[in-house]
Amino acid sequence: MIAVVTGFVPIPDHPRSEAEYRKLGRKLLNAQVPQDEAVLMALEMNLRDCWLYQYLNWRGSEFTHSVSDNPRKNTPAYHIVQSQKSEFLLEAARAHGHDAEVYVWVDYGIYHLPGMIDEILVDFLRQAKNEKSITIPGCWDRNYTYDDNHPCWRFCGGVMIVPRRNLIEFDTMWKSEYISWLKKSNNLSWEVNTLARMEAHGFPIWHYRADHNHTIFTAYRCAQRS
Repeated sequence: MIAVVTGFVPIPDHPRSEAEYRKLGRKLLNAQVPQDEAVLMALEMNLRDCWLYQYLNWRGSEFTHSVSDNPRKNTPAYHIVQSQKSEFLLEAARAHGHDAEVYVWVDYGIYHLPGMIDEILVDFLRQAKNEKSITIPGCWDRNYTYDDNHPCWRFCGGVMIVPRRNLIEFDTMWKSEYISWLKKSNNLSWEVNTLARMEAHGFPIWHYRADHNHTIFTAYRCAQRS
Protein backbone atom coordinates (compact mmCIF):
# COMPACT_ATOMS: atom_id res chain seq x y z
CA MET A 1 0.00 0.00 0.00
CA ILE A 2 1.16 3.51 -0.83
CA ALA A 3 -0.28 6.73 0.62
CA VAL A 4 -0.66 10.01 -1.23
CA VAL A 5 -0.55 12.98 1.12
CA THR A 6 -1.46 16.54 0.29
CA GLY A 7 -2.26 19.59 2.35
CA PHE A 8 -3.79 23.02 2.09
CA VAL A 9 -3.22 26.18 4.12
CA PRO A 10 -5.14 29.27 2.93
CA ILE A 11 -2.94 32.33 2.28
CA PRO A 12 -4.76 35.66 2.16
CA ASP A 13 -4.16 37.69 -1.03
CA HIS A 14 -2.19 34.90 -2.69
CA PRO A 15 -2.16 35.25 -6.52
CA ARG A 16 -3.92 31.90 -6.93
CA SER A 17 -7.26 32.17 -5.16
CA GLU A 18 -8.51 29.70 -2.58
CA ALA A 19 -11.35 28.76 -4.95
CA GLU A 20 -8.86 27.89 -7.70
CA TYR A 21 -6.72 25.87 -5.30
CA ARG A 22 -9.75 23.94 -4.10
CA LYS A 23 -10.81 23.20 -7.66
CA LEU A 24 -7.36 21.78 -8.39
CA GLY A 25 -7.33 19.91 -5.08
CA ARG A 26 -10.62 18.21 -5.92
CA LYS A 27 -9.07 16.89 -9.13
CA LEU A 28 -6.32 15.27 -7.09
CA LEU A 29 -8.58 13.91 -4.37
CA ASN A 30 -11.09 12.60 -6.92
CA ALA A 31 -8.41 10.93 -9.03
CA GLN A 32 -9.38 7.44 -10.15
CA VAL A 33 -6.83 5.64 -7.98
CA PRO A 34 -7.69 1.99 -7.14
CA GLN A 35 -8.56 1.93 -3.43
CA ASP A 36 -6.86 -1.41 -2.91
CA GLU A 37 -3.56 0.03 -4.17
CA ALA A 38 -3.37 3.50 -2.67
CA VAL A 39 -4.98 5.84 -0.16
CA LEU A 40 -5.32 9.59 -0.71
CA MET A 41 -5.14 11.83 2.36
CA ALA A 42 -5.67 15.60 2.56
CA LEU A 43 -4.90 17.72 5.60
CA GLU A 44 -5.82 21.34 6.21
CA MET A 45 -4.73 23.85 8.81
CA ASN A 46 -4.43 27.56 9.49
CA LEU A 47 -1.26 29.51 8.84
CA ARG A 48 -0.80 30.26 12.54
CA ASP A 49 -0.71 26.53 13.33
CA CYS A 50 2.19 25.81 10.97
CA TRP A 51 5.35 24.82 12.79
CA LEU A 52 7.50 27.51 11.14
CA TYR A 53 5.00 30.28 11.90
CA GLN A 54 5.14 29.26 15.54
CA TYR A 55 8.93 29.05 15.51
CA LEU A 56 9.31 32.51 13.95
CA ASN A 57 6.81 33.93 16.43
CA TRP A 58 8.77 32.40 19.32
CA ARG A 59 12.09 33.58 17.81
CA GLY A 60 10.79 37.10 17.81
CA SER A 61 13.43 38.83 15.70
CA GLU A 62 13.11 40.41 12.26
CA PHE A 63 14.11 38.37 9.21
CA THR A 64 14.30 38.74 5.45
CA HIS A 65 12.64 36.49 2.89
CA SER A 66 13.42 35.54 -0.71
CA VAL A 67 11.14 36.94 -3.40
CA SER A 68 12.96 36.35 -6.74
CA ASP A 69 10.83 37.78 -9.59
CA ASN A 70 7.44 37.29 -7.91
CA PRO A 71 7.15 39.22 -4.63
CA ARG A 72 3.36 38.93 -4.59
CA LYS A 73 3.60 35.12 -4.49
CA ASN A 74 6.79 34.63 -2.50
CA THR A 75 5.68 36.11 0.80
CA PRO A 76 6.73 34.93 4.28
CA ALA A 77 3.34 33.21 4.52
CA TYR A 78 4.00 31.27 1.31
CA HIS A 79 7.41 30.11 2.55
CA ILE A 80 5.86 29.06 5.86
CA VAL A 81 3.20 26.99 4.10
CA GLN A 82 5.81 25.32 1.89
CA SER A 83 7.77 24.38 5.01
CA GLN A 84 4.80 22.39 6.32
CA LYS A 85 5.17 19.50 3.84
CA SER A 86 7.34 17.25 6.02
CA GLU A 87 5.00 17.61 8.97
CA PHE A 88 1.96 16.92 6.80
CA LEU A 89 3.61 13.64 5.76
CA LEU A 90 4.34 12.69 9.35
CA GLU A 91 0.87 13.62 10.58
CA ALA A 92 -0.73 11.60 7.78
CA ALA A 93 1.28 8.55 8.78
CA ARG A 94 0.25 8.95 12.41
CA ALA A 95 -3.39 9.22 11.43
CA HIS A 96 -3.34 6.37 8.93
CA GLY A 97 -1.45 3.84 10.98
CA HIS A 98 0.94 1.31 9.53
CA ASP A 99 -0.86 0.08 6.41
CA ALA A 100 1.26 2.13 4.02
CA GLU A 101 4.98 1.51 3.72
CA VAL A 102 5.56 4.45 1.35
CA TYR A 103 4.24 8.00 1.64
CA VAL A 104 4.20 10.40 -1.29
CA TRP A 105 3.81 14.13 -0.91
CA VAL A 106 1.86 15.62 -3.85
CA ASP A 107 1.15 19.35 -3.98
CA TYR A 108 -2.51 20.25 -3.57
CA GLY A 109 -2.48 22.15 -6.88
CA ILE A 110 -0.51 19.53 -8.83
CA TYR A 111 -3.17 19.28 -11.54
CA HIS A 112 -2.19 22.70 -12.87
CA LEU A 113 0.90 21.04 -14.41
CA PRO A 114 0.83 20.61 -18.19
CA GLY A 115 -0.16 17.10 -19.27
CA MET A 116 -1.39 15.99 -15.85
CA ILE A 117 -4.10 13.28 -15.93
CA ASP A 118 -5.23 10.55 -13.53
CA GLU A 119 -3.56 7.76 -15.48
CA ILE A 120 -0.15 9.34 -14.95
CA LEU A 121 -0.67 9.50 -11.20
CA VAL A 122 -1.91 5.90 -11.02
CA ASP A 123 1.03 4.57 -13.03
CA PHE A 124 3.46 6.54 -10.86
CA LEU A 125 2.00 5.12 -7.66
CA ARG A 126 2.27 1.57 -8.97
CA GLN A 127 5.92 2.19 -9.79
CA ALA A 128 6.71 3.87 -6.46
CA LYS A 129 4.91 1.56 -4.04
CA ASN A 130 8.09 -0.37 -3.18
CA GLU A 131 10.51 2.57 -3.12
CA LYS A 132 13.16 2.15 -0.41
CA SER A 133 14.85 5.57 -0.62
CA ILE A 134 13.79 9.16 -0.09
CA THR A 135 13.24 10.15 -3.72
CA ILE A 136 12.56 13.62 -5.13
CA PRO A 137 12.51 14.76 -8.77
CA GLY A 138 14.27 17.91 -9.89
CA CYS A 139 15.32 19.98 -12.88
CA TRP A 140 19.02 20.51 -12.22
CA ASP A 141 22.02 18.22 -12.01
CA ARG A 142 24.55 18.57 -9.21
CA ASN A 143 26.66 21.22 -10.95
CA TYR A 144 24.35 24.11 -10.05
CA THR A 145 25.37 27.29 -8.22
CA TYR A 146 23.28 27.95 -5.12
CA ASP A 147 21.65 31.37 -4.82
CA ASP A 148 19.16 31.93 -2.02
CA ASN A 149 17.64 34.89 -3.86
CA HIS A 150 15.98 32.51 -6.32
CA PRO A 151 14.40 29.04 -6.22
CA CYS A 152 16.96 26.24 -6.49
CA TRP A 153 15.50 23.75 -8.94
CA ARG A 154 17.77 20.89 -8.00
CA PHE A 155 14.45 19.57 -6.62
CA CYS A 156 10.96 20.44 -7.86
CA GLY A 157 9.25 20.07 -4.47
CA GLY A 158 5.80 19.16 -5.79
CA VAL A 159 6.39 15.42 -5.37
CA MET A 160 8.42 13.67 -2.67
CA ILE A 161 8.55 9.93 -2.01
CA VAL A 162 9.41 9.04 1.59
CA PRO A 163 9.34 5.47 2.94
CA ARG A 164 7.53 5.27 6.27
CA ARG A 165 10.72 4.23 8.06
CA ASN A 166 12.33 7.55 7.01
CA LEU A 167 9.50 9.94 7.85
CA ILE A 168 10.70 11.00 11.30
CA GLU A 169 14.28 11.48 10.15
CA PHE A 170 13.15 13.43 7.10
CA ASP A 171 10.94 15.74 9.17
CA THR A 172 13.68 16.26 11.75
CA MET A 173 16.39 17.08 9.22
CA TRP A 174 14.04 19.31 7.18
CA LYS A 175 13.13 21.44 10.20
CA SER A 176 16.71 21.48 11.44
CA GLU A 177 17.90 22.85 8.08
CA TYR A 178 15.25 25.57 8.08
CA ILE A 179 16.26 26.69 11.57
CA SER A 180 19.99 26.41 10.89
CA TRP A 181 19.70 28.53 7.75
CA LEU A 182 17.66 31.17 9.55
CA LYS A 183 20.33 31.36 12.24
CA LYS A 184 23.07 31.63 9.63
CA SER A 185 21.49 33.96 7.06
CA ASN A 186 18.41 35.39 8.80
CA ASN A 187 16.63 34.67 5.51
CA LEU A 188 13.56 32.56 4.83
CA SER A 189 13.45 30.89 1.42
CA TRP A 190 11.79 28.10 -0.53
CA GLU A 191 11.43 24.50 0.55
CA VAL A 192 13.32 23.43 -2.57
CA ASN A 193 16.29 25.48 -1.40
CA THR A 194 16.05 23.72 1.94
CA LEU A 195 16.11 20.34 0.18
CA ALA A 196 19.17 21.37 -1.84
CA ARG A 197 21.02 22.37 1.32
CA MET A 198 20.03 19.12 3.01
CA GLU A 199 21.51 17.16 0.12
CA ALA A 200 24.65 19.34 0.08
CA HIS A 201 25.13 18.59 3.78
CA GLY A 202 25.02 14.86 3.12
CA PHE A 203 21.38 13.94 3.67
CA PRO A 204 20.61 11.03 1.31
CA ILE A 205 18.07 11.92 -1.37
CA TRP A 206 17.78 10.03 -4.63
CA HIS A 207 17.20 12.52 -7.44
CA TYR A 208 15.70 11.85 -10.85
CA ARG A 209 15.57 14.41 -13.66
CA ALA A 210 12.16 15.97 -14.30
CA ASP A 211 10.52 19.31 -14.99
CA HIS A 212 7.45 21.25 -13.90
CA ASN A 213 5.09 19.18 -15.99
CA HIS A 214 3.89 15.57 -16.16
CA THR A 215 7.52 14.34 -16.12
CA ILE A 216 7.56 14.99 -12.39
CA PHE A 217 5.72 11.63 -12.35
CA THR A 218 6.52 9.91 -15.64
CA ALA A 219 10.31 10.34 -15.43
CA TYR A 220 10.39 8.22 -12.28
CA ARG A 221 9.80 4.93 -14.11
CA CYS A 222 12.46 5.78 -16.70
CA ALA A 223 15.14 6.86 -14.25
CA GLN A 224 18.21 4.72 -13.76
CA ARG A 225 19.91 4.32 -10.40
CA SER A 226 23.53 5.33 -10.27
